[in-house]
Amino acid sequence: MTEIFYAMDHVLLIDDYNDPDNHKHLAKHLIISLSGEINCFIEDEQVTCEGIMISPDVFHTIESDGNDVLVYLFDETTDIAMEIEEKYLKGSPYHALNLATVEEIKSIWNESMVDRSDVHQVQKIYSNTHERILKSCKLDTKSPHIKDYRIKKVLCLLRGREEIKEGIIGELAQMVFLSQSRLSHLFKKETKISINSFLVIMKILKTYKYMLSGENITDSSIKAGFNSPSHFATTNKNMFGLSANKFRKDAIFTQV
Repeated sequence: MTEIFYAMDHVLLIDDYNDPDNHKHLAKHLIISLSGEINCFIEDEQVTCEGIMISPDVFHTIESDGNDVLVYLFDETTDIAMEIEEKYLKGSPYHALNLATVEEIKSIWNESMVDRSDVHQVQKIYSNTHERILKSCKLDTKSPHIKDYRIKKVLCLLRGREEIKEGIIGELAQMVFLSQSRLSHLFKKETKISINSFLVIMKILKTYKYMLSGENITDSSIKAGFNSPSHFATTNKNMFGLSANKFRKDAIFTQV
């Protein structure tokens, strides 16, 4: 079973990862094995470890031996992705975490997130758990705090939309009486992610939501704003590095 937590600035998959095909995509990874070592194949190198950060746009896959793995995905436009680059990756394709850091992360997760049967309770404790995990990696733990009422309105409008369609930035800009360029600048300042990247993530997650409510992939992807199921599949693969089919039957989504 795949569990997916999605927030404004990241996505977390909890999965056995099922040894995906060698692939590359546009998000930075933070991968933590919850049980034992994983074999990571990055470019032409094999790395055996229990935790690793992986740069975007490099070919990689992992073998987890069926054990659950935390897979964080940070879009390249977020501040946290930039901090990972500056503190750890520094132009390298990967950075293996030391065992003490991995053990601290596992302890934090097991202490607060093992029982996920109550969705509402999980939503309450997830943010604190996420911040503690980032802190253990010496990364900024401050989640975006939206102060500008116009960006709050934009986010509210987007969450209420069934479809993220072409031209929506101009439409939103008119609604909050801003130019498109000013809206884009203000959105990044307030949320720490570009509005274009945020819209792509929103479309993917809306597609998942519709699929998991029982709609087929064609209707779900078109309803969310993709041109076709193949457009969704390609975008999803580029973002997450995994096939959409993986999430169709038993995935659990939690918005945090």
